[in-house]
Amino acid sequence: MNYRVLRDCIIKGARAKSGDVIALDDKTANEMMSLGRVIPGDAMPKTSDRQVKEVESRETKSTTTAKNKPRTSRGRSKSSAGNSKASS
Repeated sequence: MNYRVLRDCIIKGARAKSGDVIALDDKTANEMMSLGRVIPGDAMPKTSDRQVKEVESRETKSTTTAKNKPRTSRGRSKSSAGNSKASS
């Protein structure tokens, strides 16, 4: 019976690509179907239309990120900013 390969794999030492239709014996076919690698050839028609449909999108509100905000001082005074020695 003919089977359609769903995922690239090696079957009986030969490479099978996704979409190929191959003939398998019952034992091998059952093993590959249980692994999710093949389906019966007549179960799924081969489709070629895989275009993405256009979807209307909602307008989003623009937000201000931290990069766009001006910098502010963090409470340090100018006299202590450059002085690394402790005063006694």
